[in-house]
Amino acid sequence: MTWPIACVRPQESLANHTSFRIGGPAEWFAEPSTLEELQAVLREAHRRGLPVSIVGGGTNTLAPDRGLNGVVLHLGRGFRTVEDVSDPQAPIAQVRCGAALLTQRLVYLAATHGWGELEGLAGLPGQVGGAVMMNAQDIGRFLQRVTLIKPDGTVREVPREQMAFTYRDTAIESGLIASVLLQFPKVPPAESYARIRSALQHRNSTQETGLPSAGCAFKNPPGVGAGRLIDLAGLKGARIGDAQVSLRHANFIVNVGHATCDDVLSLMEHIQREVRRAHGVDLEPEVRMAGERWGP
Repeated sequence: MTWPIACVRPQESLANHTSFRIGGPAEWFAEPSTLEELQAVLREAHRRGLPVSIVGGGTNTLAPDRGLNGVVLHLGRGFRTVEDVSDPQAPIAQVRCGAALLTQRLVYLAATHGWGELEGLAGLPGQVGGAVMMNAQDIGRFLQRVTLIKPDGTVREVPREQMAFTYRDTAIESGLIASVLLQFPKVPPAESYARIRSALQHRNSTQETGLPSAGCAFKNPPGVGAGRLIDLAGLKGARIGDAQVSLRHANFIVNVGHATCDDVLSLMEHIQREVRRAHGVDLEPEVRMAGERWGP
């Protein structure tokens, strides 16, 4: 069976599209670069009755060793656009970004143009669309509107008033974010650069950057860091297969060789048991599994 759409290819390794470097093949891997291509993929998947999964920057994602059936969507270069649409005289910058824009590209432009308060995103891997869905570093406070593609391929503009932002989550109707409109205070570029540089230096000195990982494995419970609880439970360096609790930051699980999805999940379950035993706290995973069916 073949597809009539050039951006779709079979049996693509998901390990090549996740920061963990873990995952089996996608039955069909779609990398549309235009809105029309994206709509065509969704309509064809619907016609064939195939499930659709989404893998963005792959930085907070664990993909199964067996791979995924159906269609896995990964937005292409055409969704990496960024445009300053603000009034040059206004004290506020309005910036329209494609969902596949790298967060670090946005941070670089903030340092260059003087878009303020973006230092929290400095060093954060992944793409803008995923950062919005996870409300990473409270990015939701900048969000004004998203362009959402529904599972049937229709396009809908969703204003801020119809979204809710909580810790590590954004409540929004089912759909794929194609672009976002963000709003930042304007500051002198030198000030933005200095704050971003300081934040980046701090992140690089305290977090795991040298080995494949998916970022923080668990959400922070109220009032305490998950990494602190894991460290106090004596779990730094704990290992199952090639999945290991980072020696640098205990809330990072790293791939030290050829870790499997099962290695990571088993280690996460071990961490949860030991932290519950030591502290009476149930850790909630922050890493998300690829393959949850997308749509109604």
